[in-house]
Amino acid sequence: MLSQSGAWTSFTTGDTMEFDDPPSNTTPYYLGEQNGGVGSDWSSQLGICPPPNSPAAAGSSCILPVLPSGTIIKGQNYGNCHTAGHTGLVNPTVFSGLNGVFAALQVGGTNGVTISCVEVTQPDSCTTAGFGFGPGQCTQSSNYVGYAGLMLEYQTGQGPANMTLTDFAAVGLSNRGIMGSHLNVNGTDTFTASDIYVIGNGQAGWDGDGGGCNNSCESVGTMNLSYLDIEWNGCMAVKPYNIGITPETAPNAFNYCYGQNTSGYGDGFVQLAAGNLTMNVTHSKFKYNTQDGFDAAHLSDDPTTAPATNISSSWSEGNAGQTFKIGAGTSSTAINNVSISNCHVLTQASTFPNNPSGWVTLDAGDTCRAAGDEWALTLRPNTSITLENNTSLGYGTVMYDLECSPFVANCNGSTVVFTNNISVGFPDPDNGGQQASGLFEGASLSNANVTADHNLWFNMRTGCPDSSGALDETNAVCADPLLVGESNIDAINPSLTSTSPAIGAGVSINGITTDFNNVTRPSPPSIGAEEPSQ
Repeated sequence: MLSQSGAWTSFTTGDTMEFDDPPSNTTPYYLGEQNGGVGSDWSSQLGICPPPNSPAAAGSSCILPVLPSGTIIKGQNYGNCHTAGHTGLVNPTVFSGLNGVFAALQVGGTNGVTISCVEVTQPDSCTTAGFGFGPGQCTQSSNYVGYAGLMLEYQTGQGPANMTLTDFAAVGLSNRGIMGSHLNVNGTDTFTASDIYVIGNGQAGWDGDGGGCNNSCESVGTMNLSYLDIEWNGCMAVKPYNIGITPETAPNAFNYCYGQNTSGYGDGFVQLAAGNLTMNVTHSKFKYNTQDGFDAAHLSDDPTTAPATNISSSWSEGNAGQTFKIGAGTSSTAINNVSISNCHVLTQASTFPNNPSGWVTLDAGDTCRAAGDEWALTLRPNTSITLENNTSLGYGTVMYDLECSPFVANCNGSTVVFTNNISVGFPDPDNGGQQASGLFEGASLSNANVTADHNLWFNMRTGCPDSSGALDETNAVCADPLLVGESNIDAINPSLTSTSPAIGAGVSINGITTDFNNVTRPSPPSIGAEEPSQ
């Protein structure tokens, strides 16, 4: 299938590669040169591969070429590859990278590629983070993937256009799970991803920076992302890891957690400056990453473009940085989301009894980045951000931090709509028990129009209604929301009890017909992400 120089010979534009192993097959396909008795010796057939057992620095080049445009990869259980509850994959075909191979799969510059029912991993539980700060690093004799499980584009190259990625996992890789952006070529192009599990990778989970991008890798068109599960990145998943179960129940699951202060990088999901891109994210999770959970703040860094982010029915919790970071180049929305800011939790070994005894927790210096602010919202002139029917709990300096982009002179004409949100403060254990203020408006946002109504506030440092001066609020509810689980910030259940004052206390909003759990919203609806259990 490959020439001696490593090019495709019998796999070309429009072809399908379908794996016909039985669905119960668990034997991986090894990618890279044989190392330590694992895998096959390709060196006599492929000039790009070193001899067996070569140092990993030499093994990085023994890599599959970029997939041809229009090709389809179907794993062994294609069509039946995720659980009904979107909690994991069911018997995918497994690609396992060896000997420091650069990436498992590459799609830069392609058009119309489809990948489905594939898990990308590596044999060894080793990381490329934390050198000089703790154990767990890969060595020149380790079997690992050097850069990314799926390389969308490297550095500033063109990424894929019209790609479809479904039932895909990048788990337990030493570096990034998915890397790169520069997606799509035309405004009508669409990148689609659903049921994506990016878990326990040594550095970032889904990193939209292919290297040195700034404004040079701007995606355009549309990104439709659903059922992303992006957890525990910046830490390593311990092998063997079962992608068919939720990370919270995985035994002996994670170790070697490193952040920016300890030679690591653990953002969950991040996208950089974009062109005229609309990014839609729904039904997704961003949990226990060693930096930010969901970071789209920089999407609007280029003041000459007009990107938008719409995120709904998603959950962010336990990340060492912010829960949700959103930038507006036109209008961005956050609807029916759950945000839990407990940014010290990764330092608490006892909170995660399923992890190995003595596991390397995150250092305290990497927790609660940016003063522990929960939501980070960035505006430009004549742009808008809308937050409706979200439930947010946590500690930190500010729950909602509104700032003007540093790449513009002012934010004149910008607007913020803040309706039907629950906000509950908790004492910060590392800041004298101080509770977060509600909404902070940066100095250059003095001319922004912030409207707020029908929000519930409880235990906030700035009281109820929020007294920070940023809000001119009407119809505020000042009461304990009486959630099903609200006594322990590390074990929140945001469902409403039958006596919650949030029930029926909201205002109906055009277009919001269901809640976080897809339950129909009555009129008037409840405040927060969820209606009471049926």
